[in-house]
Amino acid sequence: MKKIRLGTIALLLCLTLSLTAETIQILGVGNSFTVNSQKYLPQIIASDPEVDAVVACAYIGGCPLDKHMSLAKAHEANSEEGAKYTYKIDGKDAARNVSLKHMLQDREWDYITIQQVSTKSYKIDSYYPHAKDLIDYIKKYAPQAEIIVHETWSHSVDSYRATDWGLDPREMYAKLHAAYNQIAEEYGLRIIPVGTAFENARKTEMWHYEPTSIDLNSLSYPEDKANLPDESKSMNRIFYWKKDKEDNWSVKTDGFHAGRNGEYLGGLMWYQFFFEKDPREITYKPEKMTEAQAASLRQIAHDTIQ
Repeated sequence: MKKIRLGTIALLLCLTLSLTAETIQILGVGNSFTVNSQKYLPQIIASDPEVDAVVACAYIGGCPLDKHMSLAKAHEANSEEGAKYTYKIDGKDAARNVSLKHMLQDREWDYITIQQVSTKSYKIDSYYPHAKDLIDYIKKYAPQAEIIVHETWSHSVDSYRATDWGLDPREMYAKLHAAYNQIAEEYGLRIIPVGTAFENARKTEMWHYEPTSIDLNSLSYPEDKANLPDESKSMNRIFYWKKDKEDNWSVKTDGFHAGRNGEYLGGLMWYQFFFEKDPREITYKPEKMTEAQAASLRQIAHDTIQ
């Protein structure tokens, strides 16, 4: 019998693994918060040779549950209507102006996530009857998929929503956490507790963000372009420069979307939830994030799920 070279054996093994590896198909139905949690997920997945997955998003900016359903109903009545989504796959735009039905039927999804828009996430009445309607719609066109609740997060203490609305982030978290859990329990769904991970991070010294004491009106562009308040401890993206129609620059605040830290934490949460892998073993980290910061967020993701 002729000896088989080790290289040939290795090649055959790789081919066998590639043929038998299961590709997990995940679709997030949501908005920019879905995009936030998925931001680094493809890179996290790529760093693990044991995981193969496609991560997609049915995206409309600021889209609440009721809008998802109004568009779905419009499309059911007239196939020319309701095609308002951007279809993202692994962080890149795959198609624009498509319907939710199109994306639900595009692949054999294993998991499909749903969520409420941030501005309504803490208002339990806003989930009814739209959450159930969306769940039923997904089951109609993707009956094989498990529907998962993506728990979103509260805003920063420096968000204009905290100051203008008078809504404390901790109060917002408590209410949205209760709302998501009520929906999940009522319809028998599992939850990715990303909002809880944000809250757990904020309780640690490394991620304890204090409100800024800087007078934003005292900053001028371009002299202070790089002098925005330090948000390195924040889970949220907060400060940015914006030019108005008269070409005047001023500092604006967001404070509700996730920043780099929150996006990485969200990706780690999705990774651990869907693949049941220990995020502490992930080596990938976003550019400019320190090893200590990455290790801390990996530990928080692990502890939150556990």
